Amino acid sequence: MTKINFKKAVKPLLIVIVAAIFLAPSYFRILDQFELSTLDIRFKERPPRSFDKDLVIIHIGDETLKQLGEWPIPRKYHGLLVKALSSAGAKYIIFDIFFSENGPEDKLFADDIKSSPNVYMPYVFDIDLEDTKNPYYKAVGYLAPLIDTFKEACTVDGVTHVGYINVQPDIDGKVRRIIPFVECDGKFFPHLTLRIALEEKGIDFDSLKIYPEKKIVAAKDLIIPLDDKSTMLVNYPDVWSKAFRHYAYVDILQSYLANLTGAEPVVDLKELKNAVCFIGFTAAATPDAHPSPMERLYPGVGVHASVYNSIMKNEFIRRLGKIWNLMVLLLFWTLTGFITYRAPKRYALISIVGVIGSYLVLSMLIFWLAGLWIDVFYPVISISGVYIVFTFIKYLIEIRRREVLEKELDIAKDIQRSFLPTEIPSVGGLDISAKMVTARQVGGDLYDIIQIDDTKIGVMLGDVSGKGVPAALFMAKVVSLFKTFEDEDTVKTLTTMNNNLVRENASNLFVTLSYAVFDTVGKTLSYAAGGHNPMLYIDRDGAAHWIDSSEGMPLGLMECGFSGSTMPVEPGCVFVLYTDGVTEAMNMKGDMFTDQRLENLVKAMRGKTAAAIVDEIHKKVSEFEGKAPQHDDITVLVVCT
Repeated sequence: MTKINFKKAVKPLLIVIVAAIFLAPSYFRILDQFELSTLDIRFKERPPRSFDKDLVIIHIGDETLKQLGEWPIPRKYHGLLVKALSSAGAKYIIFDIFFSENGPEDKLFADDIKSSPNVYMPYVFDIDLEDTKNPYYKAVGYLAPLIDTFKEACTVDGVTHVGYINVQPDIDGKVRRIIPFVECDGKFFPHLTLRIALEEKGIDFDSLKIYPEKKIVAAKDLIIPLDDKSTMLVNYPDVWSKAFRHYAYVDILQSYLANLTGAEPVVDLKELKNAVCFIGFTAAATPDAHPSPMERLYPGVGVHASVYNSIMKNEFIRRLGKIWNLMVLLLFWTLTGFITYRAPKRYALISIVGVIGSYLVLSMLIFWLAGLWIDVFYPVISISGVYIVFTFIKYLIEIRRREVLEKELDIAKDIQRSFLPTEIPSVGGLDISAKMVTARQVGGDLYDIIQIDDTKIGVMLGDVSGKGVPAALFMAKVVSLFKTFEDEDTVKTLTTMNNNLVRENASNLFVTLSYAVFDTVGKTLSYAAGGHNPMLYIDRDGAAHWIDSSEGMPLGLMECGFSGSTMPVEPGCVFVLYTDGVTEAMNMKGDMFTDQRLENLVKAMRGKTAAAIVDEIHKKVSEFEGKAPQHDDITVLVVCT
């Protein structure tokens, strides 16, 4: 029986769960209130769309109400408008005005409607907006029914020219969609605008193939896309003032009467021949205006005109489906994760900003060119989140790598220290002490103290070019060579070491080195150096001297000669070998510690033990640097006679 490895199974399961949690806001459109704002931006920035030249708005604005001087407008004026438009040859006369109550002039108005077989009138359904079980809306009655007088007047050859004209705002109050059909008492009813557009195209509403939340197939070349709950997005062609042809209600009446009396008309009614006329309120005092994606207030009559225009021109706004949005999201998440994980840190953020910018531009262009609404808000937010998550993961991996490297460097540091002397031999009463402080875990400074015989002791101190691991490895090689070729002849030792380094140096590193041999019986010091700092010597009278070699390049560069020197040694003297990390130590101001400070310090410490002098030098250098970082290894070796 196969055993299940739960540890291996848990990880992919957690990945799936986390991915599902992050995908849920996109699929269930939890952040749609913010996404709608991005749609508005696309509408505002989109170039104006064309509109049907025969589409006309007859608006009842403030000027009309002022001239008529009555509110509500007497229905005799509506009848007069019907006569005016019919005589002008208008194809459709569509009222976006509710007539749900009886009035004293209803019969006159109804007679005018009957004389014109192309009048369409609205009613308002009471739609159950809380019903979430069905994929489309249902009506439970009427909010504003059309009175029977006008319903009968609109009936031509048994067909009643009516339809509901509900406007359904989004959660933020803006009108971005209409409900194209509603079920009532087991039967589907079309939106008035949809009905008129279909009739103009010769399509019967009952012949439509409706696929809830997907599309309405009216004909092979006319497919109306549906959004959530089977709503239709409104494709506004432009702002209110620039979309469609506009005529004032009162101007049409005046022009009609002027034609009857021979007066000068305000409008040439011939312009309305074959026009599709939407009649509605635009006055500030009327409630039939709502915020739209285009502007703060957009008259309801303009919404219906936009829907009609969209159907006639077969230009719709379609929202990318939930599954396709998820696929786009996963694609950009994968791209973001790949870039964040693979790109260098200094380029990752710039690359992600470029990805987001490209996505925004692409979504804008697709909306402009194809009317396709691709979600923007959550993808941008989640792409940023993915970048942060992957950056954090990359940071944790880097921390882990650093921890491993730190451990390895600690081991390397211990190995490096193993190359240094652990015990200082005691020869002839010499007091010797040394201390090395690396700028990093491992460094390139080195020193060694060897007992040549019972009367002679050698001290060596060097500084490898560079820092870190390469310098530490080269340092180990130099120490090994020194232990192999150490000799009381300082010149011979440096020459042999240099020749070996030149032959085997593939790293192009080099080392500066000082080597001194103290003879406690002969009371002499033999000294040779290869490009290293001069040795500081404080005599028994307190005078300072700097001992250097006249000949000798750093070891490892090229084969060359080295010169040595011999000098007498008296009791009470101090010899200091050091690396340039001492004299070139810098403070926050950029000042160096200098040879002079070292000289003064050692003079003041003459008479102290070698260990005390070494510790004091390190202490003073550290105090001098202050908060400035240590930029080089610091090594000091002191011999007191």
